[in-house]
Amino acid sequence: MRSKIKSGAARLAAVFTATAGFAVLAPIPQAYAGGCTVGLCSTTWNYSSLGVLAVETWNCSGTTGTMSTDPKCVKGNTMWVNPGKSTPTNQDWDAFRVDAGYCYLVELHAPAKKWHMTYDRRNSSTPAYVKVENYGTAYVRGQSTTSCP
Repeated sequence: MRSKIKSGAARLAAVFTATAGFAVLAPIPQAYAGGCTVGLCSTTWNYSSLGVLAVETWNCSGTTGTMSTDPKCVKGNTMWVNPGKSTPTNQDWDAFRVDAGYCYLVELHAPAKKWHMTYDRRNSSTPAYVKVENYGTAYVRGQSTTSCP
């Protein structure tokens, strides 16, 4: 039996179907700063009135929202994220810093999950770092030195 795709629309549909099947079977790349596949990047948005420091690489175990005061958990480049801005599209930034003396309100998103966390470092002289895993997004909603937003 001879099978032949006759129209351009049918041919295009066959290509999309084949591509969709491949996408489901393709392995997920490891987290790394620099280029990454859209949707697989760790992203931090800053909706507070102050800047947020994003960090390139997370070295410790944990999932989105994990906080650590161990400076060995982060390494690599840092980026200042101004109010209303985010880490760049197609770049993977695995963590952000919660500054000493501040309380941050953060909305976290991971696949099929959304929640809010308060990271309170107001009585601490050291910062902490929060992991944002692949597929994850952190939205810093507020920062304060007097009370938790």
